[in-house]
Amino acid sequence: MIDFTNALVDYGFVYGGANGKKIGIRYNDEIYMLKFPAKGKNAELSYTNSPISEYIACHIFESLGMDAQKTILGTYKMPNGEEKIVVACKDFTSENTVLQEFAYIKNSILSTSNSGYGVELEDVLFAISDQQIINEEELTEHFWNMFIIDSLLGNFDRHNGNWGVLYNKKTSEAKIAPIYDCGSCLFPNPSDETLKLFLENPEELEERVYTFPNSALKINNEKINPYKFINSLKNVDCNSALLRMVPKIDFNKINQIIDETPYISDIRKKFYKTMIKMRYDKILIPAFNMLNKINCGKTQFFHFTNTLINGIILYDLWRYYESNIIKGCKEPR
Repeated sequence: MIDFTNALVDYGFVYGGANGKKIGIRYNDEIYMLKFPAKGKNAELSYTNSPISEYIACHIFESLGMDAQKTILGTYKMPNGEEKIVVACKDFTSENTVLQEFAYIKNSILSTSNSGYGVELEDVLFAISDQQIINEEELTEHFWNMFIIDSLLGNFDRHNGNWGVLYNKKTSEAKIAPIYDCGSCLFPNPSDETLKLFLENPEELEERVYTFPNSALKINNEKINPYKFINSLKNVDCNSALLRMVPKIDFNKINQIIDETPYISDIRKKFYKTMIKMRYDKILIPAFNMLNKINCGKTQFFHFTNTLINGIILYDLWRYYESNIIKGCKEPR
C-alpha cells in the first residue's frame, strides 16, 4: 500500500489527455505521471475505476511479452481530505527521447488530408505504411498485436493519441513506445453492485462480449465490433497477430495479476476474470481455431496436389479437398 500524498511534485512535467487529472511526481528518484480517476459518467459512481484498469491492463500486456508502461497503484489524499485510488505511470521519455504520438506521425503524411486523430482504419493503415520514422512491418505487427489484446480486455479508447513511437533527438533513432494509457480497459465505469448483477445475468455478460464495447477504430464511420471484425478473418495482418498472441495468453498469470491487485473487491476480481475468459473463448478462440483449420487444410491440400495422379479434374479436386481434408482438420485450443 503506497501513499503518494507527500510525493515530491515536479511541476516541469505536465501531461495531456481528457480522462482525469494528472501530475508529475518523483518516486524512488524517477519521474512518474500520477493519474487520478475521472469523474463517473453515471449517478451510481462518483469516480471511475480507471487507475485500476490502467494498472491491471499494463501488467497483462507485460505478461504477454509486450513492452508496457510500468504502473504502481497507491492512494492520494485530496485537499478536501478525500482519499482516492491513483496509479503512478513511469515516464518513459528522457532528455533526448520524446514520445511521438501516432496522431502526430499520421498528421505528417502529406499524401492525405485526413486528420492525425482520424480513426478510420483504412487511413490509419495507410499512415502506418507511408510513414518513414520506423520500420513498416514492425509497426504493423505492433498495431495488430495491440488490437488483439485490447479486444481481449475490452478497451474502447485506443485512438491515435495513446500509442506511438519514442524518438531520440540526438541519434535520430526511433523505437515503438511502451504500451500506455490503458484506463479504458476492463469496464472502469460500473460499480461493484452493478458488476454483481452482471455476474448473475449471463445475457448481460454476453452483451459485453458480442455487442460492446466497440473499438475506437472505425470502418465507414462506424466503430469496429471486435467480435465481428476478428472472426471475419478479412484482414491478413490481424489474422497473423491472432496466431501470434493467443498462444501467449496465460490465465494463470492473468488471474494472479488480478488476485494480487490491491484496493478492489472480490466481486470486481471475479468480474475481471470472468469477462477476460469469456472474451477469450468467444472472440479470440473461434477465429484462432478457424485460422488453424484453414492452415491445416492448405498444408494437406498442397501435399495432396503434389502427389496427384494424372486424369483427375479440377472440380473433383476441390470436392475432395472440401469434404475430406478441411473436415479432417482438428481445431486446436
